[in-house]
Amino acid sequence: MSPGPVALSASWQASPYFTGAELAAPPLVEAVLQPSAERERSPDGLYAQAAEHYEAKALATLVFVIGQVNFFAVSLIAKPVPGRSFCAPWK
Repeated sequence: MSPGPVALSASWQASPYFTGAELAAPPLVEAVLQPSAERERSPDGLYAQAAEHYEAKALATLVFVIGQVNFFAVSLIAKPVPGRSFCAPWK
């Protein structure tokens, strides 16, 4: 029996089941979503590593998807409620 998706995603770095492109994307996502005071938010090396596995259009799509994930983090802060204005928490 093969391991389930949760087990594979938790150990993605050591899993033999992912392609080079699939292994290049998570470090870039983590660098953006988990900033560190000791290093730049998105090191050039991580971007270059992803660029080795993605064509320009696919890489741009990946970057925009990472941006969307980061944008939706705003909703976690605002705690939107159906029927309430999105701006209500800041009034």
